[in-house]
Amino acid sequence: MNYDCLVKNGTIVDGSGEKAFNGSVAIKDGKILEVMNNSADCEVMEKSSTRVFDAEGLIVCPGFIDMHSHADWVMPQEKHSSILAPLLEQGVTTIIGGNCGYSPVPLAKDSSYRYMIREATDFVAEQPLDLNWGSTDSYFADLEEKGMALNLAMLAGHGMLRFSLLGDNYTYPGEDSLAEMEGIMTTSLEEGACGISLGLGYAPGIFSEIRELERFADCARKHNKLLTVHLKAYTKLSGAYPLKLFGDEPHNLKALREMLEMAIRTKVKMQISHMLFVGSKTWSSAEQALKMIEEAVDRGADIAFDSFPYTCGNTTVYIAYPAWFLNNIEQNFKNRAARLRLKAEVAIIESQLGFGLKDIQVLWGGHPENEQYEGLFFDEIARRLGCSVTEAYLRVSEKSLGKTLCLMHKYNGDEENEEVLREVLSHPLNLFETDTILTSRGLRNPSSFGTFPRIIQKYHKELNLFKLEEAISKMTGKSAERFGITDRGIIAKDKWADLVIFDYDQIRDNTTFSNLEQRPSGIKHVFINGKEVVKDGRADHAILAGQAVRV
Repeated sequence: MNYDCLVKNGTIVDGSGEKAFNGSVAIKDGKILEVMNNSADCEVMEKSSTRVFDAEGLIVCPGFIDMHSHADWVMPQEKHSSILAPLLEQGVTTIIGGNCGYSPVPLAKDSSYRYMIREATDFVAEQPLDLNWGSTDSYFADLEEKGMALNLAMLAGHGMLRFSLLGDNYTYPGEDSLAEMEGIMTTSLEEGACGISLGLGYAPGIFSEIRELERFADCARKHNKLLTVHLKAYTKLSGAYPLKLFGDEPHNLKALREMLEMAIRTKVKMQISHMLFVGSKTWSSAEQALKMIEEAVDRGADIAFDSFPYTCGNTTVYIAYPAWFLNNIEQNFKNRAARLRLKAEVAIIESQLGFGLKDIQVLWGGHPENEQYEGLFFDEIARRLGCSVTEAYLRVSEKSLGKTLCLMHKYNGDEENEEVLREVLSHPLNLFETDTILTSRGLRNPSSFGTFPRIIQKYHKELNLFKLEEAISKMTGKSAERFGITDRGIIAKDKWADLVIFDYDQIRDNTTFSNLEQRPSGIKHVFINGKEVVKDGRADHAILAGQAVRV
């Protein structure tokens, strides 16, 4: 038999969590045909192979799965391969999109609110999308026809579906609208979506009642699919709940408790998106939050969570606004009383959090007049404008109508204190993600470039939080299993040949908070479906080897 490619003499970490071994991988028609220990058989196969890669001294592992991505908004763009190159160059071969309730499909048919969706999602898209797909199947078909730089699995987002049907009407939908949304979700799951996502920190999810959310949890459970949840709050105090300074449960724990109880009631398989503790006075709640999750699992709930290996993360500028301000936000920007109330609440919250608007950095301004602020923190912007930090935040937000993309700091720690971050990363229920919003505009989140190399370099090699086999498994096999992906994530016969070949001694994340955009070191070659898409650390933008992953 002839083979398309043979990767020989490597140290194989196969994604299962089992011990690494020396071996070779034979590839034909995009799939792994054989995995073998180095032997005479390998010599025979080498003679029958079109291409041979000698991986002696290198690690061979499955392609990394970014199980919390927002690149699904960029994938339809013509130049998406160059925009998403940083993911490829850090070893990502499969992304899971549709997170945080934000997905371009499914949408209500002939929706009159698609303009609203385009406006609400401009910060995650490289350029405005027509949103003409409607269904998950048609979205996948369009991407496959145009060509895909990476493999893509999709969650169906509750938020955008709700927008497409109800616009900015945030009241309880009623039975007819809920039934219609549930029917559209069901079709999406049957067409291959790997689950449903809730974005409860953003409109419209932040306004949704538990009885509405439970309908979608039930829908996911009935189809044996995952429910992912961006919680309402990741801070001790937040705008998601009424402010009570004394005797109230921390808001992040209240938000977590609501979802854990829903998971227990509905028996849905739940993934808590990016386990975060924002602000130094929130960090102390990490132990209690993890204990709450463990107790829910002990009660029979199927719950896990994910995190990224940085003390910062990207999100929209609207994340800092309370629910009451978000409801009719354009009018509230112009309302003096609303602005005064907001400033008073922000002052109270900041005093209780050890985190403030000054800890937020602008990545992309979202409006030409805001471009001058890219890379600056809001205290620096306030000095330029000659106003308070809160007023500067209001002005930038209003100018862009929420499109400004920010990098929030003091996530799970800071540069001097990573205790909480390390506790989260090393937890047995944790998986790894980038959560990056990656476009060509403005500056980019360091997780776009170095997430997976950083996990290996810093948290495995330097800090020994986990063995290499465990780290690779969380990046690959366990992530695939969690999302129901059965033909990727493991180096084994008949699996798709998504591979990363890296130098264990050289691999590292080169980003810093002062230099956010740096290629990693040590990633030598990346294969997607048997095709080499990264050679000597550089992505080939002309090769579109990805596939739609239907679950």
